[in-house]
Amino acid sequence: MSRTADPAHPRPIPFDGKSEYDAWQTLLDSIPYSRHLGLEVQRHNEAIFVQLPYRDAFIGNFMLPALHGGVIGALIEITARIAAQREDTQLRSPRILGSNIHYLRSATAQITFANAEIVRQGRRTSLVRVSCWQGDKTAPIANGVVQLLFSTSGKNQDGIGNK
Repeated sequence: MSRTADPAHPRPIPFDGKSEYDAWQTLLDSIPYSRHLGLEVQRHNEAIFVQLPYRDAFIGNFMLPALHGGVIGALIEITARIAAQREDTQLRSPRILGSNIHYLRSATAQITFANAEIVRQGRRTSLVRVSCWQGDKTAPIANGVVQLLFSTSGKNQDGIGNK
């Protein structure tokens, strides 16, 4: 099996001449699960954030109804990965080392947003803080801290050299 065709670790994507918004959307579109979730990049003033559309399939508790925690966790991890990859000057695709996700309140059946803040970006690792909200950004539904690992061999994790 060729690792070059592994969709979980796409090839580095050059962003020549693209706006930050377009670069984020290109990265989101390169992740199959991101496409499955329908994640989109949104802009408000100068801030860029990721939008998770509402779908009935995302409901985990039909009694409330509330979004499934796994969908929120995926939104946090994907947002962190894209933010770290955009900060990396070598356009490497990071792997998630670990994540701590805090579910603060029930995520109701509506559109959800996430934004990322790079806490630390090093040569090999990145630490990213992500916050998710619905409607009111000052009342987050979840937040998380994700640690990511970048390849240091001059090759991406999929074996493709950076050029």
